[in-house]
Amino acid sequence: MTTAAFLVMNPASAGGRTRRSGPAIATALRTAGVGFDLHRTTGPGDATDAVRSALTRGYRTIVVAGGDGTLNEVVNGFFDAEGSPIEPDAVLGVLPSGTGGDFRRAAGIPPQLGAAAALIASGSRRRIDAGRVDFATGDRRFFINIADCGMGGEVVDRVNRSAHKATGARGTAVFLAASLVTLLGYAPRRAQIDIDGIRIDRDVRSVVVANGRYFGGGMHVAPGAELDDGRFDVVIIAETGRMRALSGIPSLYRGRHVARREVEVHRGRVVRVMCDGAPMLFDVEGEQVGTTPATITCLPGAITLCAPQRVQGRSPAISC
Repeated sequence: MTTAAFLVMNPASAGGRTRRSGPAIATALRTAGVGFDLHRTTGPGDATDAVRSALTRGYRTIVVAGGDGTLNEVVNGFFDAEGSPIEPDAVLGVLPSGTGGDFRRAAGIPPQLGAAAALIASGSRRRIDAGRVDFATGDRRFFINIADCGMGGEVVDRVNRSAHKATGARGTAVFLAASLVTLLGYAPRRAQIDIDGIRIDRDVRSVVVANGRYFGGGMHVAPGAELDDGRFDVVIIAETGRMRALSGIPSLYRGRHVARREVEVHRGRVVRVMCDGAPMLFDVEGEQVGTTPATITCLPGAITLCAPQRVQGRSPAISC
């Protein structure tokens, strides 16, 4: 069995800034005493294939340097094509890179390279839940942060098709701009949301199935979510007038939107989302993947993460 970590780096993330940060990433790991073998991704899906291969070859520590999309591909590599864990004892380490960082915030992983590398070397581990999205087409996707459909899927589709993706101008400003443009033209859908067998019918803008707390470059969408409680926080944002929806955006960044009358929060382990008319697009950790109908299942303790432990029942808080 190899003792080196398997480092997956997406050189194209953040408009190529991760490529330029390569020497600093290597130095941070070596300074922390973490030996590694480097794999640079070459395109969509490559990180998933590389991690699956690495785990079958004996690697037990997988480290990712890239954006939230690269992290999602790496997480999917922990499972085989049939959806079964390849190596239950494998450990995931995250180095800050890219411009999203929403999962890093939720997990309490430091934003500084040196501190994040030291955390990987420290042996601090936390078992966290994962989510599995099963689409009607037969496609499947795993995630550890957030999957959502509706306006969020449209926003991510808009961002990923824009010039910002090529230049690396991602983050809060880009997601906010895309959210505003999408809101003005988005037509809400009549959705049927089944949460552990309880049916909810609503005209909705978004249905957010949250394992973590943040998405969209810092939106505090699920302030009560915990990564290891064995269930999702399901945030349903119902249809309301455009002016009220616009006025609610600042509260979304502060996590105060949950007190607004058009927002309801439920908790559950299995969530099914269907809608009338045109299907809603799904956003899975910053990538537009699939549409409704879909079933999202919580997988308790599916991933071992290099992260601080929860303290007194609360996740560690790390600033941006």
